[in-house]
Amino acid sequence: MTTLIAVAVALLPGALLGFVVPPGRYRWAVWTAAPALTLGLTSVALGWLPKLGLPHGATAVLVAEVVLAVAAVLVSRLLSRGLPLDGDQPGAGAAATGQAPDPAPVTRSASRFRLRPVLPAWQDVVALAVPALATVAYGWLLLGRFIAPPGWDAMNHGFFTRRILDTGSATIASVCSTGSTESALTCAFYPLAANVSWAQAAELSGGKISTAMTAWSIVVGPLALVAGVYACVRLLGGRPIVAAAAALAPSFLGPLWHSVSTGRITQQTGPCMAVGIALLSALALRGRHPVRLGLLAGLAGAGLVMSHTYDVLLVGALTVPLVVLIRHRLTLRGLVAGATAAVLGGTGALLFFLGPLTSANGERASNDPALLGKVGEAFEYWVTDQHRYLLLGFPQPGSSMQVDGLTFDIGLALAITCLLASPLCLVFRQLRWARPWFLTGVLFTAIGVWTSSSNSAGAMLLASLWYGVRERLRSVILPVYGIVAVAGAVAILLALQWVVTRLVAKAHGWRDSTVPAAVGASLLVVAFAVLAVIPATWHPIRADFEERAPIGKQYTNAYRWLAANTPSGKVVAYDRNRQFMGWSYADYGTPVLFGVPPLPDFDLPNYERRWKAWDWLVGNEDAVPSGCDVDRFGVEYVVVGGGRIMPGDWPRNYTQSLLDASDRVRLIQKFGKIKIYQVTEKGRACSTAGG
Repeated sequence: MTTLIAVAVALLPGALLGFVVPPGRYRWAVWTAAPALTLGLTSVALGWLPKLGLPHGATAVLVAEVVLAVAAVLVSRLLSRGLPLDGDQPGAGAAATGQAPDPAPVTRSASRFRLRPVLPAWQDVVALAVPALATVAYGWLLLGRFIAPPGWDAMNHGFFTRRILDTGSATIASVCSTGSTESALTCAFYPLAANVSWAQAAELSGGKISTAMTAWSIVVGPLALVAGVYACVRLLGGRPIVAAAAALAPSFLGPLWHSVSTGRITQQTGPCMAVGIALLSALALRGRHPVRLGLLAGLAGAGLVMSHTYDVLLVGALTVPLVVLIRHRLTLRGLVAGATAAVLGGTGALLFFLGPLTSANGERASNDPALLGKVGEAFEYWVTDQHRYLLLGFPQPGSSMQVDGLTFDIGLALAITCLLASPLCLVFRQLRWARPWFLTGVLFTAIGVWTSSSNSAGAMLLASLWYGVRERLRSVILPVYGIVAVAGAVAILLALQWVVTRLVAKAHGWRDSTVPAAVGASLLVVAFAVLAVIPATWHPIRADFEERAPIGKQYTNAYRWLAANTPSGKVVAYDRNRQFMGWSYADYGTPVLFGVPPLPDFDLPNYERRWKAWDWLVGNEDAVPSGCDVDRFGVEYVVVGGGRIMPGDWPRNYTQSLLDASDRVRLIQKFGKIKIYQVTEKGRACSTAGG
């Protein structure tokens, strides 16, 4: 139930905005960006509700989203007086887009509030359903059945989301804190729109936050990608089978799934939603409804910024070639109107966040380039490293981990062969649909090489958007590898078609046949799908996820016990997210000692005092008497163990032998290897002399 509600609250408010435009292909285009539009509505609500003194908890924001969407639809209908509600002529462009012919225009005499459904052609229904179902099924295979999503930052996002529910407020000041008690602010800006959606799903369903987050990584994000890619390919003349193959390919080639290994679900879903936003933006600049689509594109872009900021780069990179390639008359008036509306829609939605966004208060400090002055090594990382073209994008480029097996070898050979043939999309007319993706891949590869090897002011400024972490930039273009590979497969078959029609006299009728393109796309994706479901292919990445997630009953038993036995006003202390105990707060609501570390300009002493309380309780050798801080923060339990730790450079902040010897805590409960200690009177003893 939580999954269904999570999908509903992510899609439905934004989908209502589809009725702002007439029925037909433009409405279907709006629906491809439904999740981003919902996030845009969330952004508006997050900015205005506190300013108006209205409730701004998770459910209040959802109500505001629906009210805003309905109001936008009503206003659009009222402003339609004297104009056709459907700006398209019946059937215009239907062959190019694959949609059923648009209905006759609804004139002033008709009810302007009538909702006229337009069903797509059955070929499009089938061609879109297949990659959608296959993608969700494969996502469940890799990421389903976990207690909680994998990754360190998933617990940080869980903390933010639980704070929204606990405080009844979705403001950054309420959410971005050092802990559950005696909290201090840790940041001035954080893109919380997705967190609000997860909080809405958990609050409405009574389910777990982790379930809502998993629903985004398996369903919401991937479906947004499938819909966006399919719509873009069809808009540029691709046939249904080819569009379906292009929509499915990123599930098997590229880091669609591996991008969640760090726990940043928005790092995966952001690029997925960016495709639909780019489509909206292009249609606003070169379509029949520039103002309406422009406002929607700006709103959707704002939603993306308030979810995962730097993915707007992908929106820009895709929008430009789409605008060039769309077959609709380009007018200066339409271009200006669409661009102006998009700017107004975006800035209006972000009105109260523009200051923090532009300054970011140190949150955009970039790491030094990983390969400073080593252009050759940077080129190897971004182009020739074979890990980049492995199925599932795992192991990632630059990794020392190696995978062996026939499935990987075959998949790698297919991917590289097709990618080498992909530049032919610039030659074959049937591959116009692939050109935006090919050019986007080239552009971001050049940016990656530059920012990985240069510390120039421009490179550092650009890289600061993704903190200089190369893997984050690879995630931005996660759809590209699979889609371009499909283009390469089609190009190979088209080249064979060209040769055959010129060498075989009886084959001249094949010159305009679409069969080779469909065969090439289908063969590649079917091959990828078969290879991907073989256990030898997906087991390694699944094992990587398992290392980054809580596994076993001991965790859920410990979480439930803590939720039932922690007194009101008290908190639980644990070694941050290192041993997966962060989910005891996110999913079960047990207040915690540690929140998120403050940025340099914020209250660092508050956070440091929390660590002093921890050091004092676990008996670390360098601990100073901190019973006053233990009492101040209300520490009741200390929890360690589990036998598993988060992979990565996360230092251990206690020694088991010293903890067992400490008289400031006593062992009170065990679940498997998880040990729960209760703070003693000596642990919270407070004196003015020492603390």
